[in-house]
Amino acid sequence: MGNIQFIDLAKQQVRIKPDLDRRMQAVLRHGQYIMGPEIKELEERLAAYSGAKQCVALSSGTDALLVAMMALGIGLGDEVITSPFTFIATGEMIALLGATPVFVDIDSSTYNIDPCLIEAAITQKNQGNHAG
Repeated sequence: MGNIQFIDLAKQQVRIKPDLDRRMQAVLRHGQYIMGPEIKELEERLAAYSGAKQCVALSSGTDALLVAMMALGIGLGDEVITSPFTFIATGEMIALLGATPVFVDIDSSTYNIDPCLIEAAITQKNQGNHAG
């Protein structure tokens, strides 16, 4: 018995291959790999689709964490409650901003942060003064 693919990306790509090839060739021709017209189009279309005023495309989830925390004004001396069951970038971006990650254990049935443990981890430094 063969492997069952969760998502058959190759099969899905066949459907959009002509457009995909055309767009990739356009990027190669103009050479704007960062902040080119395709990124502007993506941001505009995602904003329209989601109903957001603006959208910013980022190169990674790590950058997304950093930008989100910067937008909240998180910085030196702050504490950010998070799960220890995460990719290292979560704690890394908190520390990069000068804040301290405060790890709250996970619920063993969901593997998400245990909501029953969050309140005990709240201090003056992480009371949500940055929430918009």
